[in-house]
Amino acid sequence: MTRTDSSLLGSSNKELVRRYGEWLICQRYSRTTLEVYNRVANRFLGYWGRRHFSQVTHLDIRKFILKMGERDLSGEIVHRYLWALRSFFDFLCMNGVADKSAPRLVRSRPTQRPLPRALSRENVQRLLKAAENVRDRALLEVYYSTGCRISEIIGVRLEHVDFRKRTIFVTGKSGDRRVFFSSAAKTWLLKYLAGRRSGYLFESQHLIQRGCVSWNGKGWVGYWLDYKNFKGERRQRSKYLGCAKAMRRSEAWRRFRELVPNPDEGHPRKKPHPITRSRVSEIFRRTAFRAGLGHITSHNLRHSFATHMLDNGADIRHVQELLGHVSLASTNQYAHVASVPITTAYRKFGP
Repeated sequence: MTRTDSSLLGSSNKELVRRYGEWLICQRYSRTTLEVYNRVANRFLGYWGRRHFSQVTHLDIRKFILKMGERDLSGEIVHRYLWALRSFFDFLCMNGVADKSAPRLVRSRPTQRPLPRALSRENVQRLLKAAENVRDRALLEVYYSTGCRISEIIGVRLEHVDFRKRTIFVTGKSGDRRVFFSSAAKTWLLKYLAGRRSGYLFESQHLIQRGCVSWNGKGWVGYWLDYKNFKGERRQRSKYLGCAKAMRRSEAWRRFRELVPNPDEGHPRKKPHPITRSRVSEIFRRTAFRAGLGHITSHNLRHSFATHMLDNGADIRHVQELLGHVSLASTNQYAHVASVPITTAYRKFGP
């Protein structure tokens, strides 16, 4: 049982929301859940104003949900608002700030979740082949062969990867687990790493400065940022390349490279950090566009991994373990997408 924190009884609403955020961290919620629950609590704080949280009733919760509904929130988002508010008011009840959890008296209309969207094997291959560079291909191969979540992939360090056994130790919402990756993923990973043995598996790439060449109306000029003699502070520099009207841009670039062989010299590189969620989403968006597959996300490859495993006859509990699902009901939704068992049954018993 959680002990009541008497120090919260006289706290302001803003202080209660802050302490609630600390409590969520102690409860080891995932980063995404922390962001959502904190955001909902702060929005309710702004909506409720100066009145104390102990005066909230279920009717006030309904009005708040309706107010948020003016933003055209989907049914799934409404559910998330209710879950977040129930968690917040449970925290208040446990600490004696409120004598009832008002959000638990509110029931939303049940919604039917859509079936997972899985790609066919042919479309998965089209997506993999459309990768722009070695890093993107390695990233897509790892996603498809492990079925991991985006938060699990970006947190993997090279110390967690066993290339001999082709396994990765990942930390997910339900705890730690070990997943496997294919020989194709191993090949592309080794090409991408190029001998690197430490740091995050996928790191953000720092672009190398090439400079630029342009015609200023009187002649060709090369521009670049100079870091060499300014202790890390950049200074814009330029180099006159010539004014001959017959000179083409390619010739101007050639002269610029002769005069300034390495424009990026002296650039202080920041400490490598893991690839960001937004960058991963951008990689999937660009690659799917190149492959002509429409809107594809990292979770679509996770769905494809699970569906193709079941199509090939894998046991559903093994798939549950690989996906990191706590409940078998979460994995069972893929059984409705898998086509092989249904096809077999139809051919055997159909008219």
